[in-house]
This record gives sequence, C-alpha cells and structure tokens, in this order.
Amino acid sequence: MKLVTAAEMKELERRAEEHEKYPVPTRQLMLNAGQSVFEAILAQTRFDPTGEQGSELDEGLAVVLAGPGNNGGDAMVVAALLRQQFPSAEVKIYFHNRPRPEDEAGFPENLTYTEAEEQDGVELTDEPAFEELENDLGEAQIVVDGLLGSGIKRPVAGALTRIIDLVNEIHGERQTELNPLFVVAIDVPTGLNSDTGEIQGVAIEADLTVTLGYPKVGLYTYAAADSTGRIIIGDIGFPMDLQDEIEHEVEENHELCLTTSNWVRRHLPPRPITGHKGTFGKLMVLSGSENYLGAPYLCTAAGMRAGAGLVTLAAPQNIINVVATKLTENTFLVLPEVQDEAAAKEASSKLREQVTGGKYRVMLFGPGLGHSEGKAALVKDLLDWGKQAGFEWPRLVIDADGLNLLAQIPDWYKQVPANNILTPHPGELGTLRNQSIEQIEADRVKSALESAKLFNQVVVLKGAYTVVAAPDGRVKINPAGNAALATAGSGDVLAGITAGLLTQLVKKKEADAFDVACLGVYLHAMAGELIRRDYGDMGPLAGDLLMAIPQAVVSLKNGDSLE
Repeated sequence: MKLVTAAEMKELERRAEEHEKYPVPTRQLMLNAGQSVFEAILAQTRFDPTGEQGSELDEGLAVVLAGPGNNGGDAMVVAALLRQQFPSAEVKIYFHNRPRPEDEAGFPENLTYTEAEEQDGVELTDEPAFEELENDLGEAQIVVDGLLGSGIKRPVAGALTRIIDLVNEIHGERQTELNPLFVVAIDVPTGLNSDTGEIQGVAIEADLTVTLGYPKVGLYTYAAADSTGRIIIGDIGFPMDLQDEIEHEVEENHELCLTTSNWVRRHLPPRPITGHKGTFGKLMVLSGSENYLGAPYLCTAAGMRAGAGLVTLAAPQNIINVVATKLTENTFLVLPEVQDEAAAKEASSKLREQVTGGKYRVMLFGPGLGHSEGKAALVKDLLDWGKQAGFEWPRLVIDADGLNLLAQIPDWYKQVPANNILTPHPGELGTLRNQSIEQIEADRVKSALESAKLFNQVVVLKGAYTVVAAPDGRVKINPAGNAALATAGSGDVLAGITAGLLTQLVKKKEADAFDVACLGVYLHAMAGELIRRDYGDMGPLAGDLLMAIPQAVVSLKNGDSLE
C-alpha cells in the first residue's frame, strides 16, 4: 500500500473527487472518514457495545477536540455517531477555531449528517473553557483528537500548545488507572509532521491513530513512534479502480509503500497436500560460539517453524552437545573448532561440500558466530567459494556477527552474489557503512536504500517500523512496532524465519529476495503481536516467538493484520 505525503494525499483526494465514473466529493470522504474512526473506536474491547461487559461509553464521557477544516469536520462526524450509538453517554466537543458551514475551507455545507455540523460545543477561547476541559479530561474514558490533520509544517503555538500539553499531562497521569484515558488521533496526532514524523514543538501522544485513506509516511518513523500508538488505516471510500491505478503506479515506479496483510497472504509459500520435506527445501545454518549458545537454537528452530523441509545446524561438537538437548527435529553438521586459519579452511571446505552435495537451497550464517580471528578467517574463506570451478551459490541470509565479520573484508560485497538478504540492526549497518548509529537512524529509508544499492543485496534495517530495501529501488516499511520484540535473540528468530521462507520459495534462481524479506519481517512482527496479546510487552522472550510463528500464519490466513 502506498505511503503518502500530505501533498500526495491531497492529490489522491482530488483524483477521487474528479473520478470519471464514481466521483467521491469531499463531504462524502469526510463522512467516510468519521465512520472509519468511529468503527475503530468500537473495535476496542473497552468501547465495544456488544461485549460481555458492555461499553465504557454506555453512560460514560467522550471528549472530542475539533479544529478548523476537514480534520475538525471528521471529529464532528465522530461525535455525532457516538451520540447516536450511546444516547446515555455525554459527548462533549471542544472547538479550537470551530469550522463553520459558511466558510469555504470549513465544514461542507451539504453534509448528510446535518446534526454533525449543528452540534453545540465549548469554544476554547477563555480560562473557564480550559478549566472545564481539564475537569472533563480527568473523568473521560476517551479523547478524540481532530484538531489538525496532515500537512502541518510549522511548530504549533498559542492555545493549541496548551490544549496538547493538557491532554498529554492528564493522559500520562491516568496511565496507572484500571481504565486509563484512551486517546484516538484522526489521521495524524496533532503536532506531528505527517511527511517526516518530526514533532512540531509538541504533539498529541495517542494510543491509537486512524490514518485515513492511505498511510502517511511520517507515521512510520522512529521520531513519531511515541506519539502514534497503534496505527490502523481507515477506509474513506476511494473508488476501487482508482485504488488499482494507485497500486499499479506504486509497482511501476517503485514508490515507498507499506507491507499489508493482504499482500502477505498472497505471497505466503504454497503448502501443497502432496508436498514432502524435499518440496520445501533444505536450509543450512552456520551459527553459534562458546559465548552464544542461544543463537543457533533460536535461528534453527525458527527456520523449521517457518516451514523449511529440513534444517541442518553446522557447528563444533561442543556447541552441538548443548544445543541438541533442545533441538531434536533438525540434523547437524559437525565442524572443527575454528581456532586459526588452517581450521577455518577445514571447516569451510567441509561446509561447502555438504551444501553442494546435499543440495541445500539456502544458507543462513552469522547469528552468535562470534568475533574471533578464526571466525573472521572462516568468513573470508566462505567468500572464496565462488572461485571454485562449477560452484553454484546457495541463496544467503546474513545476520549479526556474519555482517560484522564481512565489514572487516574490503569490498566484500563484490565477492558475494547478488539478490541475497542482509538483516542488520542500525549498529551493524553502521559498521558495514562506517557510519554512526545516529547517521543511520537520521533517515532510515535512505540508509537502507543506499546500502541495498551499494551492496547489491536486499537490506532489512531492523527496528520499530523495519525498512526493507532492494537494489532496484523498491522499499517497504513494516507497519508495526512492538516492545515485546525488544529482547535478546529476537533478531535471531527473524533471521531464521526469513531463511525458512526463502528455502521454500527459492525453487528458481529468480526468487525475489525482496518479497521474501518483507514476508519474514511481517510474519516475525505478527508472531510478536500474538505474544504481546497473551503476555504483554514486558517479559516475553525470543523463544516464546517460536511456537507463535505457525500461529501467526494461521492468524493471517484468518484475516488478522497489523495495520
């Protein structure tokens, strides 16, 4: 799905209004937007009127903040719908520069919900009004932020700053309550630059952002992560053939886009009923050292849980002796202890012979491999495989120590065949690029794309809203950040998932590593989301993700999503 700037979204709305067959006027887009936000609110367990406990809004208080223009109009539609759904609730609108029907830039004159434009509210123009808002925020169950939408370019100021500070202060104070104040932002949190994610002075700190029509690129940045809460995409009724045109343009022009559950479902590996382990391929894993015994277990198990037909862990006997107590369904390749260059060559030769003779489609290397001189010599020798007459490379997934060791070899990327997958976190990509983490994080999309083109590899830049970039210019952002994944070993699981998926899909040399990487990242995030729902975001371990991998596939096939 296309990720848009404010200007691009305005152009798409124009195209919808002027559509030849099915034009959608602004007033209808606004109604659809309000309906989408309203439905997103009811989808929250706390506010679901059909739930066993009923809705907290049955006799509760909802505060709606409405600013000028379309965002304020969206908020007023939400208020009208809440009043219809919860007649015993109190729904209070607070206006900052109230939109007026007679104003061309304000609320549309011919809005179907005439009750929406006629609603009374409190104008935030004097001290008593702010005192009333403060009291209501202390009692309300929900706040709907419709103060400003996308397109803000300058810092917020004046009364608007005071409103935002007040909402954030009381929102923070009430976090320890059994049912804390819940903040919903319409399209983007007020104060957030929808193009860059930059906070324009101050910004609403939302629990849920319902971004309308198409997702705004700034929402999926590190800078915005603390303001958006969960992000979902609200349908505003663009004609289907216009959506098809937009999707075609994205593919043709390699435009920045968001990975969606619909895309993932279409690209999951097929699992024919006649399949056997050979059908789903063989994966070789080179992982582990005396200080990192968890990594080989996690990435090997993840490769199996992601569906590879057979996974072999290549490691020294002392590591296998420990890991084998937890790994029973895979096979092992015993390598010599790599203490020096001679041992490295022996290990490399044995690994190459097994990969070639066993017809392994994919090799994952790097997790927990260590940083010793012997391991550096081993990785250097791996790069020489391509010099062997008749040797055909397996597809590669390279992670963690594998990346750090490659960084020690000048022009390593000229020795590695194209169309493989690198999975660095910002520190590892900084090592590969001789840059600081701050330089990498300053523009994650740019960092990933430049690296993909330089290395001629698919680059997965991990972190909140992981970026996947291909040498041909394609870039996707994953739609979820999840603190439950912020634990040691989570990246090892991602590497194993990605390698397991690639093993199933690489029947042909032209298998698209970019698509596989996007699949792996989304499936890893979906597994993390299932874990978060069950256990929360503090305390889950990387090993908890393993059983959630096949559950995530089932969940996706049943219609679940992250966006």
